[in-house]
Amino acid sequence: MGNIIRTMRIILQLSLLFILTLAGEAISHMLPFDFPGTLIAMFLLLLLLGTGIVKEEHLAESASFFSRYMALFFIPAGVEVIENFEALRSAWIAVVIISLISLFVTFLAAAKAVEIAERIARRREA
Repeated sequence: MGNIIRTMRIILQLSLLFILTLAGEAISHMLPFDFPGTLIAMFLLLLLLGTGIVKEEHLAESASFFSRYMALFFIPAGVEVIENFEALRSAWIAVVIISLISLFVTFLAAAKAVEIAERIARRREA
């Protein structure tokens, strides 16, 4: 009986994520410019988590599931790279430079986010 309840919780959690994804896609199609629906869905999830409407515990099991099998989500991207290797071969220097720049920018953004989070945490403690 415990496995059935756990499975149902995961299905409900995944349903919430899929509903947010659909809402993000719907909003994306209504915008007068191109914007990824999945990114809108992430903002919606952030909004729901930030306001407390959805709590971390509501998504814990499905998040654990996705984390456990995350490597599988990279298979389509890897296959796409292999299929389009000729196109990448002619532009490999640009791809490497862009990758290094984006890696550096990502590191800086993550470091700044940690600094801000630590500053906020210190203010709350004081």
